[in-house]
Amino acid sequence: MNELYTDASGNQLEILQLGSLQGGVTINAKVGQPYGTIHGTDYVYHENGQRIINETGGRAGYYQISSTNDNVIGNYNPDWIAGIRNTFTYKNFSLSFLLDGQHGGDVFSLDLWYGMGTGLYEETVGSTDLGNPKRDPIVQNEDGSYGPNSGGILYEGVFEDGTPNDLRVPGDRYTADGWARSPNARFVYDASYLKLRELSVTYNLPRTLIDQTPLTAASVSFIGNNLWIIDKNLPHADPEASQGAGNIQGWQSGVMPTVKNYGFNIKVQF
Repeated sequence: MNELYTDASGNQLEILQLGSLQGGVTINAKVGQPYGTIHGTDYVYHENGQRIINETGGRAGYYQISSTNDNVIGNYNPDWIAGIRNTFTYKNFSLSFLLDGQHGGDVFSLDLWYGMGTGLYEETVGSTDLGNPKRDPIVQNEDGSYGPNSGGILYEGVFEDGTPNDLRVPGDRYTADGWARSPNARFVYDASYLKLRELSVTYNLPRTLIDQTPLTAASVSFIGNNLWIIDKNLPHADPEASQGAGNIQGWQSGVMPTVKNYGFNIKVQF
């Protein structure tokens, strides 16, 4: 997008907001960026490329969050979409399948934005680098070092001076993950996927069974749709199940489980 937009008063704009969505993200058309960019808060990065951790204050041990929310943190347009259909035949049987997929594109997950903060997802439990449950209390020695039985979370990153983070944060409350201490960028995911979209097995009745009938051909098929998400990067949800259409895409909330469909088909010819 390289042309400026003009509003109703004739003023030129460098950005056109297509939608403002829950979680603090917006969908935009911005000059110099692909159509459909996702804007929001981002991490703050050290010159070495690592994410910066707060060293002092009430947010010590947590990631720094950008002071602006107009950072480009994604783009909902895929690089490409493709499908492959093939059919194998043996005697009176045929097996047909359809694979389709998407490469690229991004989606912001509001479900994970809130669900990680409320402890609903499996990622909020598990062991620390010390081998203890992350929801266990933080145990510190008199010298400030952590005991071998300490819980808590040690985020990967560096302080502003470039030294590695060594501060643990509690893992048993809403501030551990999710919206309370995380930038929007943390919950933007690659929307790529590969699916077994359709599978069908067909049996063509032999001529000997229909010679004495008005039929010239007959077949029976079993058909299944949306049977398997073979590969995806978005956890806990179908990347296709985002809310919105048209200009408002790349945002996901309240996603229901993917539904498999099964069918039975009888085809006759006279």
